[in-house]
Amino acid sequence: MRRPIRLILAATALAAALPRIWPPGPGGPDAVSAATPGYVPVVGAASPSGEGAPASADEADLVRGAIYLSGGLHRTVDPSSELILVRPGHAAMDARGMAAHVRVIGALVGELARIAPDAGIGLLIGGVPGAPAEPPAGLSQALEALREDPELAGVDLEILDLGEEELEETEVPGGGGPYPVPISLLECDALVNAARPAGPLAGLDNLRGLAGPGADGSSPGPVELALLAEVDYTLLDMTGHRGPGPLLLAGADGIAVDRVAASLLGAGGERLAPLIAAGGLRLGMSRLASIKVAGLEVPGSWAPPPDTAAVEPR
Repeated sequence: MRRPIRLILAATALAAALPRIWPPGPGGPDAVSAATPGYVPVVGAASPSGEGAPASADEADLVRGAIYLSGGLHRTVDPSSELILVRPGHAAMDARGMAAHVRVIGALVGELARIAPDAGIGLLIGGVPGAPAEPPAGLSQALEALREDPELAGVDLEILDLGEEELEETEVPGGGGPYPVPISLLECDALVNAARPAGPLAGLDNLRGLAGPGADGSSPGPVELALLAEVDYTLLDMTGHRGPGPLLLAGADGIAVDRVAASLLGAGGERLAPLIAAGGLRLGMSRLASIKVAGLEVPGSWAPPPDTAAVEPR
């Protein structure tokens, strides 16, 4: 069953495994620092021009950088995990964007395998019956090719078609449903949402298809899907994107990641209503002023207060 464990283990092994591009180690700067209050989630933002990036950063570099700047994936994924699920991005993408996204997924799978070397890793494709969520044409085949990638040799990687997964009726925490949910999703040790933006709710939108309609024909909304899925970590892929990319955002608070992306994409008003609703249910932080962005300046995001101790009294 899902184990919400936040262990800081295997730090030495992980530090040795990471290339010395962004500083090596299990945790990024200020993610657990006393300078950042505990209520402030950290979103890592990695771009080729960001601090710590190599001269020609590729997708693998950006994945490592975003994870590092967010404070580390090891804080979310238990090294003893047996099953880790990844939801690849299902937003429309052109050939260039798809190629970049598949490289992002491959790099993410590699990072997960380093943390939990004995875990099976499943890529969730499509939607359960009654909840269509068609992946872009060619994505399934491109992801299937990752199983032959020499960089992922030895990784137990599977492509899971949600249309064929066994389901279990599950009620939404706090009321709602029940809705049919894949048993694998209920029993996994961690779920990573690797979304691509098609709008201001990239992470939430990418959960469509993870639960089907209830007996009354009603389908779960984005906030209900977030409650059912219990995403442990979110990686937002803006590589090959016409917005502020190439850029990767990452963090354990998926609502905070979506809120930062919405700000970068210029979204506001009613378009943020699901994020605000999710924040009200304490699914994550929806208030930009209470989100720290590491690696990128985002106007309106959290910043430490001025150091008044150095000011001479009059």
